[in-house]
Amino acid sequence: MAAAALAVTVLYPVPAIAAPGDLFGPSGTTVVTPERMNQFAGSFDTGRGSREFTDRLGAPADGGTGALELRTPGDDDKVQFVTGELAGSLERFRDSSYHALRDPASEAGAFPSFQIAIDANGGELEPRDLHLLTFVPPEGPAGVWTRYDLGSARWCTTQQIGRVDPYRECRDGGARRSLDEIADAHPGVSVYAAGVNQGAGNASLVGAVDLIRVGDRTYDFEPSTTP
Repeated sequence: MAAAALAVTVLYPVPAIAAPGDLFGPSGTTVVTPERMNQFAGSFDTGRGSREFTDRLGAPADGGTGALELRTPGDDDKVQFVTGELAGSLERFRDSSYHALRDPASEAGAFPSFQIAIDANGGELEPRDLHLLTFVPPEGPAGVWTRYDLGSARWCTTQQIGRVDPYRECRDGGARRSLDEIADAHPGVSVYAAGVNQGAGNASLVGAVDLIRVGDRTYDFEPSTTP
């Protein structure tokens, strides 16, 4: 299998694309738990990267009692949590957001990032069409839930060939563009999957994410509902 084709299968699960005319998908809040994943899954975890549904770090306002905790102990560790349920038009991300927090005991100063897997040309996904849009949040205070507006964010665009790490490239100075600029550069662009990413390059980081909003749907991460 070619390197680019391998990247497609390793980085993101094959999602279901939103039906034509269903630009913003279903509305309301979906609770995601270990028992009810709603298409969310890890995609490219490496090393000791791990995730856990927990109430240890609390939740943002209106976010229930818990969140999804992400841990990357080493510099080469990575953990991702994405879903194809967010697939469809890039327009769905113009009024979208997520909340993130850094554990006060964490030695690293970063926050979990957000990534969108796109077919740059739309239509049938060919290996060299897969690109990742990466949003790297600015550093901020620890222990405080921060809302990041994805619609007004600036994104790095990385062609996903082989084992290139889009997060590391973006963090280290990759060019960043608005969603409008990306759409202008790639007419017909379509989204295949989206979700949160932590590492590589964030040793000793413990972060958490919650309330991912895309279009009219919000995803609320909560701990196990079983006794």
